[in-house]
Amino acid sequence: MTLERLTVPPAIVITDSQAFHKVSADTPSEIPLTSFSILFARQQADLAEMVRGIKRIESLASDDKVLIVEGCTHHLQSDDIGTVKIPRWIRQMAGEDIQFEWARGACYPRDISKYAVIVHCGGCMLNRREMQYRIEKAREQGVCITNYGMLIAHVMGILPRALKPFPAASVALDEINLKC
Repeated sequence: MTLERLTVPPAIVITDSQAFHKVSADTPSEIPLTSFSILFARQQADLAEMVRGIKRIESLASDDKVLIVEGCTHHLQSDDIGTVKIPRWIRQMAGEDIQFEWARGACYPRDISKYAVIVHCGGCMLNRREMQYRIEKAREQGVCITNYGMLIAHVMGILPRALKPFPAASVALDEINLKC
């Protein structure tokens, strides 16, 4: 493995969120690990707010609506993350009766109050101002928001590790865990 051949360990390992499980297993626990999606959330969004969104997913009830948002308009694949994997993971956590709707590209609904939670992509195709706008709209309408990387890290059981490089987000996670 590449990490074993290094004379000095890396300061951090950054992976694609969909590879979290394998990369986490292959990366010694003393080496910080996170994902591109979580880095984008730190740079353009609000990690603490995204942590609250994870906790909201855990408490979804039958017929709650989840909005899944893709900032770009990529071609859908047979096992697409936004239309297949994320709904599957959320249903495994919260039940089969969860309802899903999708928004893509610049099409972000003005009225999002009907949703229990928003799961947003990492936002790599959006600028900071647009991501801040989307988060603020969610706050104004009382809707929790998280992103793909946070959800995947949570599903894989490594969210605390993925947030460890970011002390404020780790504190937010600890505070939320204490309240639950």
